[in-house]
Amino acid sequence: MARGQSQFLRIFSGNTTYQRWQSYYVNTSVSYGGAVWAYQHFDADGITAGEVQSEASISVTLPATTNVIEVVLQSLNEARLAELRIYEFDTIFGNSTPQGGQTLIASYLGEVVGVSGSFTQITMQLGSSISPVGAQVPPRKFSTKLIGAPCQL
Repeated sequence: MARGQSQFLRIFSGNTTYQRWQSYYVNTSVSYGGAVWAYQHFDADGITAGEVQSEASISVTLPATTNVIEVVLQSLNEARLAELRIYEFDTIFGNSTPQGGQTLIASYLGEVVGVSGSFTQITMQLGSSISPVGAQVPPRKFSTKLIGAPCQL
C-alpha cells in the first residue's frame, strides 16, 4: 500500500476566504470540501506527531512570487487567520484528485504573526497574536486593521 500526504492552506478572516492553496496536485486546481484549491508549492514546518505545545507556532515557506508576496503581506497587515490541514491517503486509488476517504492527520489554525524572506522564498509565521506573558489581559499585537495606519517618522 502506497501512502501520500497532501497539504491544504486556507487564508481567511471571518466568513471571507482570501486564498485556498494545496501543494500536492501539481499545476492544477482541485475541488475538495465544496471549494476549489489552487496549486501553490509550499512547505509547512512545525507540526510534529505526538508533541503538544502551548503557544506553539509553525512556519509555511512559499516561493517569492508577486502573488504570494501580496497575499502574505496583506494577511500580516490585516491579522488574517490561516488554517493548515494535512491529509493522508492511499495513492493506489488515484493520484490526480483528492479522495473522499482521505484521513486528516494534522490540523493547525493560527494568525499570520510574522513574515520573513529572501529573493526566492517567503516564510509566513503562524501563531497566536496573544502573548503568552504580559501584564494586560489579554496582551495583543496591534494591526493596521485594528488601529489604522500608524504615524511614520
